[in-house]
Amino acid sequence: MRVLLTTAAWPSHYLFMVPLAWAFRSAGHEVRVAAQPHVVDTVLKSGLTAVPVGPDLDFAGLHRKFVAETDPAQYRTRDAIITIFHRVAEMMTPDLVRFAQAWQPQLVVRDPVAFAGSVAAEAVGAPLVRHAWGPDLYGTAPGTWLAHHVLERLGPTYRLHGTTPPAVLDRLAVDPTPPSLRIEAPGTSLPMAYVPYNGPGVVPPWVLQRPARPRVCVTWGTFTSTATDEPEMFLVPRILDALDGLGVEPVLAVTAAERDLLGEVGDRAMVVQDLPIHTVLPSCSAVIHHGGATTVLSAARFGVPQLTIPHLFEQRLNSDLLEAAGGGIQLKAGQAGPAAIRSAVADLVRDGSPYAAASRRLREEILAMPPLGDVVDQLEQAVRTDALTASAE
Repeated sequence: MRVLLTTAAWPSHYLFMVPLAWAFRSAGHEVRVAAQPHVVDTVLKSGLTAVPVGPDLDFAGLHRKFVAETDPAQYRTRDAIITIFHRVAEMMTPDLVRFAQAWQPQLVVRDPVAFAGSVAAEAVGAPLVRHAWGPDLYGTAPGTWLAHHVLERLGPTYRLHGTTPPAVLDRLAVDPTPPSLRIEAPGTSLPMAYVPYNGPGVVPPWVLQRPARPRVCVTWGTFTSTATDEPEMFLVPRILDALDGLGVEPVLAVTAAERDLLGEVGDRAMVVQDLPIHTVLPSCSAVIHHGGATTVLSAARFGVPQLTIPHLFEQRLNSDLLEAAGGGIQLKAGQAGPAAIRSAVADLVRDGSPYAAASRRLREEILAMPPLGDVVDQLEQAVRTDALTASAE
């Protein structure tokens, strides 16, 4: 079977899809990954075959532009966010459809905002599957609203490529979230055990040694610190100040761009740059982060309690679900002063912490979910029986 994965806008959107892509390859299927040029290197480092589609794009710059030029309420709930993802889809569609018509995939798998994948799938008559990043936004009112309006705007693009907009974007979603964090979205959901993949890296020797003090990882993802020009979007220096004297061992996992924002750290913490967090988390007693789905699920996979300080809608959604499941503490951006951070971390790492017990339950839920191989088998069966076509409903 020929499987075309397509991802849009940002490298971290692709990382969630890598384990399933590997599982398809291991089962003997042909796999191609269509991505914008700035994501191609990430695809190649994952060991898969890339197909560049569309012009290059500074997605963070585009995002900052709309945040700066748009009323915040309108950006969060109205036209700007639709325009961003519609523009990205329009950029990708011509090359993506051209490749799909030449290669003729039998299954197309898209990330939740890779809307161009729907046009390509319709153009070649291939079934389309959505690969959720984490808690599936399509089960929320904002997620449904976004999909509806982007699909509406893409109407002329579908017709340009000889097809029409589908009644729904995709009829099946692969969902890597454990039951306690899951959102029921429209269509059929196919649960899949989350496998952390945060890119390639070298395991440092110190992560294999038991730390003398509780190790606390601090990470801010790969997008949040550059999403706007607001200083409040990068809180790692404030968090480090709050951890001083708390009796923990901070590990700051940052990107190259964030390293310049840290300033002088000295011996207050260990700083690791571009190190995949799945190599560090097993040795940690807690993790502090922005509420991104990758970090939420990676920490849950290793049973690590979490402190989240979210800013964007998706991050707040993830944090609400995690808090409700008992696996973490959430501080709103305006509440995240040093005293509140210190108190939360102390609660997470203390002996007998209920957050640690709840985090272990999340880990057990993930380990009990269907493994990747079973999910590939189910998708193969769905394609063979035309179960993902409108006529099969």
